[in-house]
Amino acid sequence: MMMSEPRRLHPVAALVNFVKQLKEMFIPVVLFIFFGGQGQDTFWQIIYFIGVGVLIIILLIVGVLHWYRYTYRVEDEELRIEYGVIVRKKRYIPLERIQTIDVSAGLIQRLFGLVKIQVETAGGGAKAEAVLTAVTETEAELLKQQLSKQAIKSETDAEPVNERIEIVPGYEISLPELFIAASTSGSIGVVLSALGAFLTQFDELIPYEALFDRFEDVVKVGVLFYSVIVFVIFLLAWIIGTVITILKYGNFSVVRIGDEVIIKRGIIEKRQLTLPIKRIQAIRISESIVRQPFGYATVYVENAGGATDKSEGLSTVLFPLVKKKKIGELLSKLVPDYTMPVQLGKIPDRALYRYVFRLMIPLLVVVIPVSIFVPKWGILALLLIPLFILWGYSRYRGAGWGINDKQVYIRYRIVSKTTVLLQKNRIQSIEKKQSLFQKRGNLGSFETSIKSMMGGKAFRVVDLEESDCDTMFKWYSSKKE
Repeated sequence: MMMSEPRRLHPVAALVNFVKQLKEMFIPVVLFIFFGGQGQDTFWQIIYFIGVGVLIIILLIVGVLHWYRYTYRVEDEELRIEYGVIVRKKRYIPLERIQTIDVSAGLIQRLFGLVKIQVETAGGGAKAEAVLTAVTETEAELLKQQLSKQAIKSETDAEPVNERIEIVPGYEISLPELFIAASTSGSIGVVLSALGAFLTQFDELIPYEALFDRFEDVVKVGVLFYSVIVFVIFLLAWIIGTVITILKYGNFSVVRIGDEVIIKRGIIEKRQLTLPIKRIQAIRISESIVRQPFGYATVYVENAGGATDKSEGLSTVLFPLVKKKKIGELLSKLVPDYTMPVQLGKIPDRALYRYVFRLMIPLLVVVIPVSIFVPKWGILALLLIPLFILWGYSRYRGAGWGINDKQVYIRYRIVSKTTVLLQKNRIQSIEKKQSLFQKRGNLGSFETSIKSMMGGKAFRVVDLEESDCDTMFKWYSSKKE
């Protein structure tokens, strides 16, 4: 049955729209409610709170109108959406452009037994191409079937197709792995950034001078006092970041059903992503400096459109945390076209000084003037030199490359060590680069580009043997299977 007649979302969508608008205006509304009416007489305070009530009612009415004016249908192999309260808008999305279908359920949706559907397309940008904020689970399943071009074709076939769909269980995160992933996720940086942004909103309201006057005697302790404060802030940020990651990746599982990978995750907000295997452009394996010593890595899927989490660099997390030795086995079950490299070629020894020197130049530009004008700090800055040398060496040791008949493997390190698996027929372009200094040393850099959500993404390994660059160039230029 085709969904050719215009349909509305569940009425709960009006409430979801209202909450979304209220959330976007949270800080201004809070300031308006608690601080805007201070110092005024009773009459103006009454007017003030009436204004707040009117604003909330307007937002609720807008949410209801947005729901009423929003319709969707599947017709002529297109997802057709019409919306707009004042200006009527139409959006037609060809089914062949749909890359992923993300099904999630937030607190409001779960309360009413509903789900939210996000449709991602190739080159659709950081936002979903279409968002259905509240539909029933039955409606969502029917819509997922209709959005599959294969489903439409099967309805027009003269003979019904009775193929058995293969279901392959793949990966489920365990409780110990979930805690390790959460505690080493690096969410502390996100929390600290959010905390800083939040405090800037209330900068004029926080009595900094009174606080420092009150603790004047304690401040005299100096370094110890500030060290304790910094430690407490970072500890709280780590705890908050860990909890956020646990809620985000709890119940994480991946299975393959036919030619699609189904990713489920979330404790409070449950999400399900449907990703066609043929849309996968590359597999990226990231080993952070914290996880690498313990043999753990995070595996991402690079696809032409859609990502379960925009904070992950517009990539989709396939395995939040997994032992590196198990990745090959899991990929063979879920995305059998991709294999782990047995061994990678190394960067030539003569390229080592380039990896180190490349990092030392910007460091010395800072260290030398500081050493001249502020000698005390200059001595401390000099201690960074061996750290940068070690960093350059680790980047040299982490780089590598390899090819087989169908794939190229690229490995590099900025801070985390990254290994990328690319299919020959998914690569959009390759490029060999060679500076004047590289040419003198018979070295070169190799770069590959693939489709991604924002149009393209490139991966590069530098200072290879020039002959190795030529080998990969010839490999790609040969006839693609």
